[in-house]
Amino acid sequence: MELFHGYTYSAHPLACAAGLATLDLYREEKLFERAFQIEQKFADAAMSLKGLPNVLDIRTVGLTAGIDLASKPDGVGKRGYAAMENAFHQTGIMIRNVADTVAVTPPLIVSEAEIDEIFDKLGRVIRAVA
Repeated sequence: MELFHGYTYSAHPLACAAGLATLDLYREEKLFERAFQIEQKFADAAMSLKGLPNVLDIRTVGLTAGIDLASKPDGVGKRGYAAMENAFHQTGIMIRNVADTVAVTPPLIVSEAEIDEIFDKLGRVIRAVA
């Protein structure tokens, strides 16, 4: 009896089928083209956070934004973690942080109204962790 070891995601037929179906949807629904069309709206919304307390830098590419926050005096990453925790528990949005950088990456189906909502809520979060 031969035994083969492989990871569940290594060319597993079901995982491959799901991946191919996903690529078909991206193509059929023109999600990449749509993301390109709303990229500037997303960037403008992200840049609206400039000037808030402890915001050091903001950068965007596509539908991804990185917002650098000033570290708290008692430790690097504490303000970013507080922002992530506050965003989830207080506003219902999911962001991720790497130290004191907050990353925002919505799904490609995000609407322009949802972009406004995300950054409105994120602005409240940043003010709360100031």
